[in-house]
Amino acid sequence: MTRFTDLSNESQLDELNEHLADHSYVAGVRPSQADQEVLRAVNASGALVAASGALDRYPHLRRWHAHISSFPADQRGQWPAGVANGGAAATTPSGGDDLTADDLFGDDDDEEEDEEAYRRQQERAAAALKAKEQRDAAKGKSAPVAKSSVVFDVKPWEADTDMAAMEAAVRRIELDGLTWGAAQLVPVAFGVRKLQIMATIIDEKVPSTDVITEEIEGIEDLVQSVEIAAFNKI
Repeated sequence: MTRFTDLSNESQLDELNEHLADHSYVAGVRPSQADQEVLRAVNASGALVAASGALDRYPHLRRWHAHISSFPADQRGQWPAGVANGGAAATTPSGGDDLTADDLFGDDDDEEEDEEAYRRQQERAAAALKAKEQRDAAKGKSAPVAKSSVVFDVKPWEADTDMAAMEAAVRRIELDGLTWGAAQLVPVAFGVRKLQIMATIIDEKVPSTDVITEEIEGIEDLVQSVEIAAFNKI
């Protein structure tokens, strides 16, 4: 059994995060049932949900959780028993009392293999966490942006108003989320023509067309009035 069982306790959560700062797994350098036990405890207690609100506080726990969760449940069930944190495996070297230096201090080759395995496991865990963060970010970006199409009717004061200058003045209006489109001159009466110009707006950035209308009406020397001829959601 591991000592990390009551993960609703913040002190144990901090202790687990600190332990995982320099360990890929709860016990040893390979995944074991100790990891399986702690994974169940984390999921059951909701500790990771609580930790997600403080990402800087529990980075090593998040890395470990993403890595362990990436294994299928049936594969996790086949992991070896593992050992208690800080303890030794409950086995004795073969040969009874004939202990060798390798039995007592570990074989150098085994230690190098363990270090290499640990390095690879750290890399895989980091890659798994990065992939998850990228998937989460992609989900956030996949939501469509709400837009609307608007047609403005802009009427001049007189028939001899410079309509090209009027259109240029309207197009000089710049707002975040506003894009001007096609325009045409439409006859009204007595030689007067109005400017009919399309615009696309991002609803979140331009929640009301009033601000655009006010900007156009601000061109007082050329514009008599502004009306919205059409409005459609895209």
